[in-house]
Amino acid sequence: MKLDEYQLVNRRIKGEVEIMAVIKTILFKRDNSNNFYVKWVDPATGREKRKSTHTKIRRDAERFADRLEKELNEGTYFEIPKTTWIDFLQRYETEVMPGFADSSIAKALITFRHIERIIKPNLLMQIDATAISKMVKEMRSQGLEEVTIKGYLIYTKSALNWAHSVGLIPVVPKFPKFKRIREEKAMRGRPLCLEEFERMLSAVPSVCGEKQTESWRFHLRGLWCSGLRLTESLELYWDREDKLSIDLTGRRPMLRIRMEAEKGNKDRLLPIVPEFATLLEEVPEDERTGPVFNPLARKKRTERMLPSTISKQIANIGEKANIVVGDKGNIDKKTGKRKPRFASAHDLRRSFGERWSLKVMPDVLMLLMRHSDIDTTMKYYVGRNAQKAAEVIWGADAELGTNSGTSLNSSQKPKNSKPI
Repeated sequence: MKLDEYQLVNRRIKGEVEIMAVIKTILFKRDNSNNFYVKWVDPATGREKRKSTHTKIRRDAERFADRLEKELNEGTYFEIPKTTWIDFLQRYETEVMPGFADSSIAKALITFRHIERIIKPNLLMQIDATAISKMVKEMRSQGLEEVTIKGYLIYTKSALNWAHSVGLIPVVPKFPKFKRIREEKAMRGRPLCLEEFERMLSAVPSVCGEKQTESWRFHLRGLWCSGLRLTESLELYWDREDKLSIDLTGRRPMLRIRMEAEKGNKDRLLPIVPEFATLLEEVPEDERTGPVFNPLARKKRTERMLPSTISKQIANIGEKANIVVGDKGNIDKKTGKRKPRFASAHDLRRSFGERWSLKVMPDVLMLLMRHSDIDTTMKYYVGRNAQKAAEVIWGADAELGTNSGTSLNSSQKPKNSKPI
């Protein structure tokens, strides 16, 4: 390092000596170019850097060098990095994604595939506000729901925030704002009533096969009365400490959840409801080994079916039972109508949450649903069914025979009033 290019100046601040780097720029010409160039020594790396002034007029080049020197010393100078999309992916997959849960890794990879398919970036900096807006438009044209698109953008923004934090991009692009989704549409499905669930159980033999019926019905009943997510139910074991497991050591049966097997990423011991405990008691003690739920395939190709395959099969059961819980958002070209969404595994979890939202307090329901945030419990389950809550309240009042002086009898009803 040359002292005429890189000088050290001492100054005293608050009684301490601080060494401050003063960066000096030097103007020069290259043999193979008419334009002037500027060179300086980067104090962070100690390496010499060069930049073209894009002019052959000395006066303009000197002005360029002065501006550059000022930016370098003030810390406002920034070189636009030319990180390729492939290099970014390799770093993100090795430095960031190992800390994700398996489900988050899968969603991030799906997001990156959408980016590659729609934006087709060669450089990371090509993923700007315009490209993101284009991606949103393309996803909407394919019939993806707003909540799904918003989820993909969350993973995209998280990745770009990390890229900015390590200096791979100068700024994080602006993301489009979404209209506030009405709470009634927050769920893509809906809870099922008991009659609908019984129809699903009846549809199992025709979808899964007679020999496999018992294993599938047992799994569906488990989802119905436990509130487990599908992946959690398939990771539930009788006798494995490294997995989600049944704990029978205490007064009441509990769920022991390891952080690796749970969405909340925490080791937890959580209660289970009596109806789920009753279902587990149906299993003879000598058979309480291995996975609690293991729905069987018609043709056995692997030891256990994949969660994605099981999820599709349960949706097929919902379709066979003709239980429509909503629509998929995209249009059926033949009918011109929105394609129906049939009951799925997650609708059984929703059913559990709705039933118990009327039986326990929100903080207890939060434990049963294994939400990491009480706001999630309040948003999806508490207060959503005002009519049912009203029926419970009026039923309880009738049983007590109090009426609390609030009932409208014939003498209290206003004229021309309609029955309540």
